[in-house]
Amino acid sequence: MIKNKNLLIVYPLLIISMVFWGGSFVWAKQALVYYNPIAIIFFRLLFSAIILILFLFITKKIQIPKKKDLPYFLLLSFFEPFLYFLGETNALTFMDSSTSSILISVIPLFTPFVAFIFLHEKIKVLNIVGILISIFGIGFLVFDSNLTLQVSGKGIALISLAIIAANGYSVMIKKIDNAYSVITVTFWQNLIGMIYFLPLFFIFSYKNVFETEFNQDAFFSILKLGFFASSLAFIFYMYALRNLPVSKTNVFTNFIPVFTIIISYFVLNEGIELKKIIGICIIILGITISQLIMWKENINE
Repeated sequence: MIKNKNLLIVYPLLIISMVFWGGSFVWAKQALVYYNPIAIIFFRLLFSAIILILFLFITKKIQIPKKKDLPYFLLLSFFEPFLYFLGETNALTFMDSSTSSILISVIPLFTPFVAFIFLHEKIKVLNIVGILISIFGIGFLVFDSNLTLQVSGKGIALISLAIIAANGYSVMIKKIDNAYSVITVTFWQNLIGMIYFLPLFFIFSYKNVFETEFNQDAFFSILKLGFFASSLAFIFYMYALRNLPVSKTNVFTNFIPVFTIIISYFVLNEGIELKKIIGICIIILGITISQLIMWKENINE
């Protein structure tokens, strides 16, 4: 049973993490003007790892993964940040930040099926109904009246990769021993993820970075990605995953596009188009329906 006092902490932290992740689409879009996706991801993870190791060193709470847990850490980092960021950040080169975040918001729709296979959590009929409604919302968003694709196919494929990776991450985080603090897990996943990206950085980004003059806006955008999106947001989200079932936690990702649309409107001057609003409303309706039973169960707890 989840204690009510824990929920008073968990839910606000989840909302804050969604704000940071909503902003991450905007910050990444700003940085993409000057650097390619691999460089942005690499430095984002580097900043995060430095911030977290300094905190762990000062507080003397550094934990080294045990040999038996190392495969879980390697897989966790492979799903996210490696695969997830490959999909999400590269997708932003093919579509605007708000559209990317709207498509990312379908993550919780597939979580019950992943949780059923790997964690033996039950699937409800409303999960399936919710998926069908949200798929209609996605179709409304990406196709016109003549069923012509209005959003880059490559962008959709990359976002799909990120969605798969996010669900894999949610399962793997449940495999990590609770003896490790959330800050420790966040540090190691970002450090290992940075190592995964290291060869890609030298192959695809090294020359680009050193040929591009230092830009203050890009630097601070990547710094915000590292501190807020890759550090604080993951710490808050991981804390929630340790206190709530995967399906209940992932449903909060449907708030991400709401925050992204608002932030991108003020920061990037992206228009709030009626089609986007209708599309996101349909998608969120589907997600809401798919979670009705779980919310009822949560109230009963």
